[in-house]
Amino acid sequence: MKRYLILEDGTVFPGIGFGSSVITTGQLIISNIRTGIEQTITDPNAEGQILAFSTSAIGTPGINRDFYESINSRCKGVVVGTTIGSTVDGTIPFENWVGSLSIPGIKNVDMRALSDHIAEHGEMKASIMDTYDEHAKDQIKALVLPPDLVKRVSTKQSYPNPNIGVKVVIVDLGLKYSILRQLSYRGTNAIIVNYNTSVEEIEALHPDGIIFSNGPGHPENLPNTLKNIQELQTKYPILGIGLGTLLIALANNCDIETLDMAHHDSSIAVKEVASGKIDFVNHNHSLTINKSSISNSNLIVTDICVNDGSIEGIRHEYLPITGSLFEPEAAPGPSDGYYIFDEFIQSMESNKEQNRGGIHKW
Repeated sequence: MKRYLILEDGTVFPGIGFGSSVITTGQLIISNIRTGIEQTITDPNAEGQILAFSTSAIGTPGINRDFYESINSRCKGVVVGTTIGSTVDGTIPFENWVGSLSIPGIKNVDMRALSDHIAEHGEMKASIMDTYDEHAKDQIKALVLPPDLVKRVSTKQSYPNPNIGVKVVIVDLGLKYSILRQLSYRGTNAIIVNYNTSVEEIEALHPDGIIFSNGPGHPENLPNTLKNIQELQTKYPILGIGLGTLLIALANNCDIETLDMAHHDSSIAVKEVASGKIDFVNHNHSLTINKSSISNSNLIVTDICVNDGSIEGIRHEYLPITGSLFEPEAAPGPSDGYYIFDEFIQSMESNKEQNRGGIHKW
């Protein structure tokens, strides 16, 4: 069945529909990943997004259920050039899998032209529809994307991921399973809580540290979480990942801006400022921290993107607060960023030893 990908500026890309036949609208994201399709589509960061994969052919490895990053898919639609049936025994063919998740898809799209258009004009809303006319364009322009994306993906009920090491509270802004996996490998005793959990409720859990996870949307839509960070950062070691890092930046008087070219790739080079070391890590963000606003804060830049010089890592000058805009848990991507978890655990252990489990106010 012929379908159309219609951008909010009126540009149209025809293709062939697969998966669900529903009409869908969301934020169009160009992803340059080559592997890890199931991780990307089930990532809670994909809430409200139509994912367009620039790789020429999708589906050769098939889909492995063990690689999910959440129980269900969060994305609104999938756009691809060519799909190929799985060549690996025991895996699910890509098109069948998309249909089983009730996700609308469109294939045979000119991905080079689509990628060039977004690179030139920036990210925008888009719809997958059965027809193309002026009414369809007007519908897309009039649609306001929901601001409550984190509310949709955050856990409604606190739950443990128990182990025998230091205790960390994870504020779920769109938590990926791979963050829990990395913490489990390191023996961390984790408790996952809703994004709107109060400071009092977090402190009642007696954490040795707190993680504010990655997630979808803009940090300015989370005023309560922002206030919580401002209060908690003087008491506990804190790690921010993705959206969590943007919230840390806002909590410390920095400004947030949109990247000229969004980072959605499983292997982008990042340089550690202090040592010059280069790591290749997974990126999945369209926002960054304004460089000039860093001087208004007590934060320093620890990592920058080699491609465009944008900020990728921060830490506080004197508090044990760190943040990573890239995704150290990978999934997909290389393991170069795993050290972020090691350093955070060392920070929690050091603080616990100094204060023998008490709360230290710097």
